[in-house]
Amino acid sequence: MIGAWLQAGAVLTLALFGTVFQTRLAGQATSVGPLVLGLFAAVAAFFAVRQGRLERLLLGKGPPVIGACTLLVLVVLVVFGRRYRGGLYLPGRINPSELVKLGTVFFAAGFLARAKGRPTLPFFAGVGGVALLAAAAGDFGLVAQLALTVCAMLFVASWGWGLAAFGVLATGAVAAARFPVGHLAVRFAVWRDPLADATGAGWQTLQGLVAILRGGFAGVGYGIGEADQVPIVSSDFVYAALAEDFGILGCTVVLGIWAVVLLRAFATARRAVEEDCEASALAATGLAASLLVQIALNVAGVLNALPMTGIPLPLISHGGTSLLVTLAMCGVLVGLNGSFEPASPALSSFSRKRGGRGSGDGRTGTPRTLRPARRCSTSPSRS
Repeated sequence: MIGAWLQAGAVLTLALFGTVFQTRLAGQATSVGPLVLGLFAAVAAFFAVRQGRLERLLLGKGPPVIGACTLLVLVVLVVFGRRYRGGLYLPGRINPSELVKLGTVFFAAGFLARAKGRPTLPFFAGVGGVALLAAAAGDFGLVAQLALTVCAMLFVASWGWGLAAFGVLATGAVAAARFPVGHLAVRFAVWRDPLADATGAGWQTLQGLVAILRGGFAGVGYGIGEADQVPIVSSDFVYAALAEDFGILGCTVVLGIWAVVLLRAFATARRAVEEDCEASALAATGLAASLLVQIALNVAGVLNALPMTGIPLPLISHGGTSLLVTLAMCGVLVGLNGSFEPASPALSSFSRKRGGRGSGDGRTGTPRTLRPARRCSTSPSRS
Protein backbone atom coordinates (compact mmCIF):
# COMPACT_ATOMS: atom_id res chain seq x y z
CA MET A 1 0.00 0.00 0.00
CA ILE A 2 2.96 2.29 -0.58
CA GLY A 3 1.13 4.10 -3.38
CA ALA A 4 -1.95 4.62 -1.23
CA TRP A 5 0.16 6.04 1.60
CA LEU A 6 1.92 8.34 -0.88
CA GLN A 7 -1.42 9.54 -2.22
CA ALA A 8 -2.83 10.05 1.27
CA GLY A 9 0.28 11.98 2.31
CA ALA A 10 -0.05 14.25 -0.71
CA VAL A 11 -3.72 14.96 0.08
CA LEU A 12 -2.94 15.70 3.73
CA THR A 13 -0.07 18.00 2.73
CA LEU A 14 -2.33 19.99 0.40
CA ALA A 15 -5.12 20.23 3.00
CA LEU A 16 -2.78 21.42 5.77
CA PHE A 17 -1.05 23.88 3.47
CA GLY A 18 -4.39 25.24 2.27
CA THR A 19 -5.55 25.76 5.86
CA VAL A 20 -2.33 27.55 6.79
CA PHE A 21 -2.50 29.72 3.67
CA GLN A 22 -6.13 30.63 4.32
CA THR A 23 -5.12 31.67 7.85
CA ARG A 24 -2.49 33.96 6.28
CA LEU A 25 -5.07 35.52 3.95
CA ALA A 26 -7.79 35.96 6.58
CA GLY A 27 -5.50 36.93 9.45
CA GLN A 28 -7.10 34.25 11.62
CA ALA A 29 -7.73 30.51 11.62
CA THR A 30 -11.00 30.10 9.72
CA SER A 31 -10.65 26.66 8.09
CA VAL A 32 -9.65 24.47 11.03
CA GLY A 33 -13.20 23.24 11.73
CA PRO A 34 -13.94 22.26 8.10
CA LEU A 35 -10.49 20.64 7.91
CA VAL A 36 -11.18 18.41 10.92
CA LEU A 37 -14.62 17.45 9.58
CA GLY A 38 -13.13 16.86 6.15
CA LEU A 39 -10.46 14.54 7.52
CA PHE A 40 -13.13 12.53 9.32
CA ALA A 41 -15.10 12.37 6.06
CA ALA A 42 -11.98 11.25 4.18
CA VAL A 43 -11.29 8.44 6.67
CA ALA A 44 -14.94 7.34 6.57
CA ALA A 45 -14.90 7.33 2.75
CA PHE A 46 -11.63 5.39 2.75
CA PHE A 47 -13.13 2.50 4.71
CA ALA A 48 -16.54 2.73 3.03
CA VAL A 49 -15.26 1.90 -0.47
CA ARG A 50 -12.85 -0.91 0.39
CA GLN A 51 -13.37 -4.67 -0.09
CA GLY A 52 -15.60 -4.16 -3.11
CA ARG A 53 -18.26 -2.19 -1.24
CA LEU A 54 -18.26 0.66 -3.77
CA GLU A 55 -18.57 -1.79 -6.66
CA ARG A 56 -21.57 -3.47 -5.05
CA LEU A 57 -23.19 -0.11 -4.31
CA LEU A 58 -22.81 1.16 -7.87
CA LEU A 59 -23.99 -2.10 -9.43
CA GLY A 60 -26.95 -2.35 -7.08
CA LYS A 61 -29.65 0.16 -6.16
CA GLY A 62 -27.20 2.95 -5.40
CA PRO A 63 -27.16 4.93 -8.68
CA PRO A 64 -30.91 5.70 -8.89
CA VAL A 65 -30.96 6.83 -5.25
CA ILE A 66 -27.79 8.88 -5.68
CA GLY A 67 -29.14 10.46 -8.85
CA ALA A 68 -32.45 11.38 -7.19
CA CYS A 69 -30.66 12.93 -4.21
CA THR A 70 -28.36 14.89 -6.52
CA LEU A 71 -31.32 16.31 -8.46
CA LEU A 72 -33.09 17.12 -5.18
CA VAL A 73 -30.08 19.08 -3.93
CA LEU A 74 -30.10 21.21 -7.08
CA VAL A 75 -33.87 21.76 -6.91
CA VAL A 76 -33.54 22.98 -3.32
CA LEU A 77 -30.69 25.26 -4.37
CA VAL A 78 -32.66 26.77 -7.26
CA VAL A 79 -35.81 27.28 -5.16
CA PHE A 80 -34.33 28.43 -1.85
CA GLY A 81 -30.87 29.68 -2.83
CA ARG A 82 -29.84 33.31 -2.49
CA ARG A 83 -27.61 35.08 -4.97
CA TYR A 84 -24.15 36.03 -3.67
CA ARG A 85 -21.21 37.11 -5.85
CA GLY A 86 -22.80 35.66 -8.96
CA GLY A 87 -23.66 32.26 -7.42
CA LEU A 88 -26.51 30.69 -5.49
CA TYR A 89 -26.01 29.70 -1.86
CA LEU A 90 -28.22 28.18 0.78
CA PRO A 91 -28.55 29.90 4.19
CA GLY A 92 -25.19 30.02 5.94
CA ARG A 93 -23.51 30.43 2.52
CA ILE A 94 -23.55 26.68 2.03
CA ASN A 95 -22.70 25.69 -1.52
CA PRO A 96 -24.13 22.21 -2.20
CA SER A 97 -22.72 22.13 -5.73
CA GLU A 98 -19.72 20.22 -4.35
CA LEU A 99 -22.06 17.37 -3.40
CA VAL A 100 -23.48 17.48 -6.92
CA LYS A 101 -20.04 16.71 -8.37
CA LEU A 102 -19.64 13.62 -6.20
CA GLY A 103 -23.20 12.44 -6.79
CA THR A 104 -22.97 12.86 -10.56
CA VAL A 105 -19.78 10.81 -10.75
CA PHE A 106 -21.26 7.92 -8.76
CA PHE A 107 -24.54 8.07 -10.70
CA ALA A 108 -22.80 8.03 -14.08
CA ALA A 109 -20.33 5.31 -13.04
CA GLY A 110 -23.10 3.01 -11.87
CA PHE A 111 -25.32 3.36 -14.92
CA LEU A 112 -22.44 3.08 -17.40
CA ALA A 113 -21.04 -0.03 -15.68
CA ARG A 114 -24.44 -1.74 -15.51
CA ALA A 115 -25.08 -1.01 -19.21
CA LYS A 116 -21.67 -2.34 -20.28
CA GLY A 117 -20.35 1.10 -21.18
CA ARG A 118 -23.36 2.19 -23.24
CA PRO A 119 -25.26 5.29 -22.09
CA THR A 120 -28.93 4.53 -21.53
CA LEU A 121 -32.01 6.71 -21.33
CA PRO A 122 -31.85 6.96 -17.50
CA PHE A 123 -28.20 7.99 -17.81
CA PHE A 124 -29.01 10.80 -20.26
CA ALA A 125 -32.03 11.87 -18.20
CA GLY A 126 -30.04 12.06 -14.98
CA VAL A 127 -26.97 13.79 -16.37
CA GLY A 128 -29.07 16.12 -18.51
CA GLY A 129 -31.31 17.00 -15.57
CA VAL A 130 -28.30 17.87 -13.42
CA ALA A 131 -26.83 20.05 -16.18
CA LEU A 132 -30.11 21.90 -16.75
CA LEU A 133 -30.64 22.57 -13.05
CA ALA A 134 -27.05 23.76 -12.65
CA ALA A 135 -27.57 26.12 -15.59
CA ALA A 136 -30.83 27.32 -14.01
CA ALA A 137 -28.82 28.11 -10.87
CA GLY A 138 -26.49 30.22 -13.02
CA ASP A 139 -23.49 28.03 -12.16
CA PHE A 140 -21.98 27.63 -15.62
CA GLY A 141 -18.64 26.71 -14.09
CA LEU A 142 -20.30 23.67 -12.54
CA VAL A 143 -21.93 22.83 -15.87
CA ALA A 144 -18.54 22.94 -17.61
CA GLN A 145 -16.89 20.83 -14.93
CA LEU A 146 -19.61 18.19 -14.95
CA ALA A 147 -19.68 18.06 -18.75
CA LEU A 148 -15.92 17.51 -19.01
CA THR A 149 -16.00 14.95 -16.20
CA VAL A 150 -18.77 12.88 -17.78
CA CYS A 151 -17.00 13.16 -21.14
CA ALA A 152 -13.85 11.63 -19.59
CA MET A 153 -15.91 8.81 -18.09
CA LEU A 154 -17.53 8.10 -21.46
CA PHE A 155 -14.08 7.84 -23.06
CA VAL A 156 -13.17 5.15 -20.53
CA ALA A 157 -16.48 3.32 -21.05
CA SER A 158 -16.53 3.58 -24.86
CA TRP A 159 -14.33 5.48 -27.28
CA GLY A 160 -17.24 6.02 -29.65
CA TRP A 161 -19.50 7.57 -27.06
CA GLY A 162 -16.58 9.57 -25.69
CA LEU A 163 -15.88 11.13 -29.07
CA ALA A 164 -19.58 11.87 -29.55
CA ALA A 165 -19.75 13.54 -26.14
CA PHE A 166 -16.64 15.57 -26.90
CA GLY A 167 -18.21 16.77 -30.15
CA VAL A 168 -21.38 17.88 -28.37
CA LEU A 169 -19.31 19.56 -25.66
CA ALA A 170 -17.16 21.42 -28.19
CA THR A 171 -20.26 22.61 -30.04
CA GLY A 172 -21.81 23.84 -26.81
CA ALA A 173 -18.63 25.67 -25.84
CA VAL A 174 -18.48 27.44 -29.21
CA ALA A 175 -22.15 28.40 -28.94
CA ALA A 176 -21.66 29.74 -25.41
CA ALA A 177 -18.69 31.82 -26.53
CA ARG A 178 -20.52 33.11 -29.59
CA PHE A 179 -23.82 33.91 -27.88
CA PRO A 180 -23.14 34.43 -24.15
CA VAL A 181 -25.96 35.69 -21.95
CA GLY A 182 -26.23 37.30 -18.52
CA HIS A 183 -23.31 36.93 -16.15
CA LEU A 184 -21.64 34.61 -18.66
CA ALA A 185 -21.46 37.47 -21.19
CA VAL A 186 -19.61 39.63 -18.65
CA ARG A 187 -17.05 36.90 -18.01
CA PHE A 188 -16.43 36.37 -21.72
CA ALA A 189 -16.04 40.13 -22.22
CA VAL A 190 -13.45 40.32 -19.42
CA TRP A 191 -11.63 37.33 -20.86
CA ARG A 192 -11.41 38.94 -24.29
CA ASP A 193 -10.25 42.33 -23.02
CA PRO A 194 -9.96 42.99 -19.27
CA LEU A 195 -8.63 46.49 -20.00
CA ALA A 196 -11.95 47.49 -21.59
CA ASP A 197 -13.38 47.89 -18.07
CA ALA A 198 -10.18 48.09 -16.05
CA THR A 199 -11.76 49.65 -12.95
CA GLY A 200 -14.93 47.58 -13.10
CA ALA A 201 -15.48 44.02 -14.28
CA GLY A 202 -11.85 43.61 -15.35
CA TRP A 203 -10.36 44.84 -12.05
CA GLN A 204 -10.15 41.41 -10.40
CA THR A 205 -8.46 39.77 -13.37
CA LEU A 206 -5.97 42.61 -13.80
CA GLN A 207 -5.05 42.68 -10.11
CA GLY A 208 -4.59 38.92 -10.17
CA LEU A 209 -2.22 39.14 -13.12
CA VAL A 210 -0.28 41.94 -11.42
CA ALA A 211 0.11 39.80 -8.30
CA ILE A 212 1.42 36.89 -10.38
CA LEU A 213 3.93 39.13 -12.16
CA ARG A 214 5.02 40.60 -8.84
CA GLY A 215 5.74 37.11 -7.51
CA GLY A 216 8.08 36.22 -10.36
CA PHE A 217 9.98 32.95 -10.11
CA ALA A 218 10.49 32.52 -6.34
CA GLY A 219 7.86 34.91 -4.92
CA VAL A 220 8.13 37.82 -2.52
CA GLY A 221 7.89 35.61 0.56
CA TYR A 222 5.15 34.12 2.73
CA GLY A 223 2.86 36.84 4.07
CA ILE A 224 4.68 39.66 2.31
CA GLY A 225 2.54 39.82 -0.80
CA GLU A 226 -0.29 42.34 -1.12
CA ALA A 227 -3.03 39.77 -1.44
CA ASP A 228 -5.70 42.16 -0.18
CA GLN A 229 -5.41 44.09 -3.46
CA VAL A 230 -7.09 41.22 -5.32
CA PRO A 231 -10.87 40.94 -4.86
CA ILE A 232 -12.12 37.58 -3.51
CA VAL A 233 -8.51 36.45 -3.26
CA SER A 234 -9.19 33.73 -0.69
CA SER A 235 -11.57 31.87 -3.01
CA ASP A 236 -11.57 32.28 -6.79
CA PHE A 237 -8.17 33.99 -7.00
CA VAL A 238 -6.17 32.16 -4.35
CA TYR A 239 -3.77 31.02 -7.07
CA ALA A 240 -2.78 34.67 -7.63
CA ALA A 241 -1.93 35.08 -3.93
CA LEU A 242 -0.05 31.80 -4.02
CA ALA A 243 1.98 32.95 -7.04
CA GLU A 244 2.77 36.29 -5.41
CA ASP A 245 4.01 34.78 -2.14
CA PHE A 246 5.80 31.71 -3.56
CA GLY A 247 6.25 32.50 -7.23
CA ILE A 248 6.19 30.10 -10.15
CA LEU A 249 8.33 27.71 -8.12
CA GLY A 250 5.79 27.45 -5.29
CA CYS A 251 2.87 27.05 -7.68
CA THR A 252 4.72 24.28 -9.49
CA VAL A 253 5.26 22.45 -6.20
CA VAL A 254 1.55 22.69 -5.29
CA LEU A 255 0.44 21.53 -8.74
CA GLY A 256 3.10 18.80 -8.63
CA ILE A 257 1.65 17.43 -5.39
CA TRP A 258 -1.79 17.44 -6.99
CA ALA A 259 -0.26 15.56 -9.94
CA VAL A 260 0.81 12.79 -7.55
CA VAL A 261 -2.76 12.46 -6.26
CA LEU A 262 -4.30 12.40 -9.72
CA LEU A 263 -1.75 10.11 -11.38
CA ARG A 264 -2.27 7.58 -8.60
CA ALA A 265 -6.03 7.86 -9.17
CA PHE A 266 -5.77 7.20 -12.91
CA ALA A 267 -3.42 4.28 -12.21
CA THR A 268 -6.06 2.91 -9.83
CA ALA A 269 -8.69 3.18 -12.57
CA ARG A 270 -6.46 1.23 -14.95
CA ARG A 271 -5.90 -1.57 -12.43
CA ALA A 272 -9.62 -1.70 -11.66
CA VAL A 273 -10.33 -2.25 -15.37
CA GLU A 274 -7.77 -5.08 -15.40
CA GLU A 275 -9.64 -6.76 -12.54
CA ASP A 276 -13.07 -6.34 -14.19
CA CYS A 277 -14.20 -3.76 -11.62
CA GLU A 278 -15.83 -1.52 -14.20
CA ALA A 279 -17.86 0.62 -11.79
CA SER A 280 -14.85 1.28 -9.55
CA ALA A 281 -12.74 2.16 -12.59
CA LEU A 282 -15.33 4.64 -13.82
CA ALA A 283 -15.73 6.15 -10.35
CA ALA A 284 -11.97 6.62 -9.96
CA THR A 285 -11.76 8.13 -13.44
CA GLY A 286 -14.68 10.47 -12.77
CA LEU A 287 -13.38 11.72 -9.41
CA ALA A 288 -9.87 12.25 -10.76
CA ALA A 289 -11.17 13.97 -13.90
CA SER A 290 -13.45 16.21 -11.82
CA LEU A 291 -10.54 17.36 -9.66
CA LEU A 292 -8.27 17.81 -12.67
CA VAL A 293 -10.87 19.88 -14.53
CA GLN A 294 -11.48 21.97 -11.41
CA ILE A 295 -7.78 22.74 -11.02
CA ALA A 296 -7.37 23.51 -14.72
CA LEU A 297 -10.41 25.82 -14.89
CA ASN A 298 -9.37 27.74 -11.78
CA VAL A 299 -5.73 28.23 -12.79
CA ALA A 300 -6.61 29.05 -16.41
CA GLY A 301 -9.23 31.54 -15.22
CA VAL A 302 -6.77 33.36 -12.95
CA LEU A 303 -4.22 33.48 -15.78
CA ASN A 304 -6.99 34.75 -18.10
CA ALA A 305 -6.31 31.84 -20.45
CA LEU A 306 -10.02 30.96 -20.12
CA PRO A 307 -13.04 32.91 -18.87
CA MET A 308 -13.30 32.89 -15.08
CA THR A 309 -15.73 30.22 -13.88
CA GLY A 310 -15.87 30.93 -10.15
CA ILE A 311 -14.64 27.40 -9.41
CA PRO A 312 -12.31 27.23 -6.38
CA LEU A 313 -8.87 25.65 -6.32
CA PRO A 314 -9.48 22.37 -4.44
CA LEU A 315 -8.02 22.10 -0.92
CA ILE A 316 -6.44 25.56 -1.25
CA SER A 317 -9.34 27.99 -1.75
CA HIS A 318 -11.58 29.13 1.08
CA GLY A 319 -14.84 27.21 1.46
CA GLY A 320 -15.89 24.77 4.14
CA THR A 321 -18.21 22.68 1.97
CA SER A 322 -15.64 22.49 -0.81
CA LEU A 323 -12.91 21.37 1.59
CA LEU A 324 -15.11 18.74 3.23
CA VAL A 325 -16.39 17.19 -0.01
CA THR A 326 -13.00 17.34 -1.74
CA LEU A 327 -11.40 15.47 1.17
CA ALA A 328 -14.19 12.88 1.00
CA MET A 329 -13.52 12.46 -2.73
CA CYS A 330 -9.82 12.01 -2.02
CA GLY A 331 -10.69 9.47 0.68
CA VAL A 332 -12.56 7.44 -1.93
CA LEU A 333 -9.57 7.61 -4.29
CA VAL A 334 -7.10 6.54 -1.59
CA GLY A 335 -9.41 3.70 -0.54
CA LEU A 336 -9.67 2.44 -4.12
CA ASN A 337 -5.92 2.85 -4.56
CA GLY A 338 -5.24 0.64 -1.56
CA SER A 339 -7.80 -1.91 -2.73
CA PHE A 340 -6.33 -2.35 -6.21
CA GLU A 341 -2.65 -1.73 -5.53
CA PRO A 342 -0.53 -4.79 -6.33
CA ALA A 343 1.07 -6.55 -3.40
CA SER A 344 4.62 -5.43 -2.62
CA PRO A 345 7.26 -7.75 -4.16
CA ALA A 346 9.22 -7.55 -0.92
CA LEU A 347 6.14 -8.66 1.06
CA SER A 348 5.50 -11.54 -1.33
CA SER A 349 9.14 -12.68 -1.06
CA PHE A 350 9.06 -12.44 2.72
CA SER A 351 5.82 -14.43 2.85
CA ARG A 352 7.26 -17.23 0.71
CA LYS A 353 10.38 -17.47 2.86
CA ARG A 354 8.43 -17.56 6.10
CA GLY A 355 5.80 -19.94 4.77
CA GLY A 356 3.41 -18.33 7.19
CA ARG A 357 1.26 -15.24 6.93
CA GLY A 358 0.59 -14.40 3.29
CA SER A 359 1.12 -18.02 2.17
CA GLY A 360 -1.47 -20.66 1.49
CA ASP A 361 0.06 -23.47 3.53
CA GLY A 362 2.04 -22.76 6.67
CA ARG A 363 3.57 -26.27 6.62
CA THR A 364 4.77 -26.35 3.03
CA GLY A 365 5.19 -22.63 2.41
CA THR A 366 3.21 -22.85 -0.82
CA PRO A 367 2.64 -19.27 -1.99
CA ARG A 368 -0.90 -18.02 -2.01
CA THR A 369 -2.15 -15.21 -4.25
CA LEU A 370 -2.49 -12.23 -1.95
CA ARG A 371 -5.22 -10.70 -4.12
CA PRO A 372 -7.47 -12.48 -6.60
CA ALA A 373 -6.74 -11.86 -10.24
CA ARG A 374 -10.38 -11.01 -10.86
CA ARG A 375 -12.15 -9.62 -7.84
CA CYS A 376 -15.22 -8.20 -9.59
CA SER A 377 -16.40 -11.10 -11.68
CA THR A 378 -20.00 -9.92 -11.26
CA SER A 379 -19.19 -6.57 -12.85
CA PRO A 380 -20.50 -6.27 -16.42
CA SER A 381 -17.68 -6.68 -18.91
CA ARG A 382 -17.07 -4.21 -21.67
CA SER A 383 -18.50 -5.16 -24.99
